[in-house]
Amino acid sequence: MNNQVVLQQVVQAQPKEPGKFRLNATNSEYSSPYIEHWVVQLHGVAPSRIDDPEALVAHLRQAVEDLQLTRVSDHTHYFGPGVSSVIILSESHLSAHTWPELGYVHLDIVTCVEKLTGESLRRVMQGVFEPERMQLTQLEY
Repeated sequence: MNNQVVLQQVVQAQPKEPGKFRLNATNSEYSSPYIEHWVVQLHGVAPSRIDDPEALVAHLRQAVEDLQLTRVSDHTHYFGPGVSSVIILSESHLSAHTWPELGYVHLDIVTCVEKLTGESLRRVMQGVFEPERMQLTQLEY
């Protein structure tokens, strides 16, 4: 519960630069492997990009390729409006949830390798989704 409060403070304090919160042996009860978790919030995205399941999956697959991650499989569900999609990666997974009526996309990208950067995510997501605004937060476990 306390971790959620700290994360919210990081996000609010640094809306333009990636926030970062670490969970590690010093603040976690149990040891775990390296996990990198990026939360990407996209605002002002054209509804046509994010309310069509096939279009969303095509954009997500392009992002996975541009980020040099390895797609294993995917699953998508259309809510009408809104789409949820999960891409299983050999490095872990990427999930996306859309609110086209708000022009909003929430992405969680989880990997077990130190491969992604705020700069690479910003560049790729800007190219794929063309949002008006973007917020990145990084968590390391």
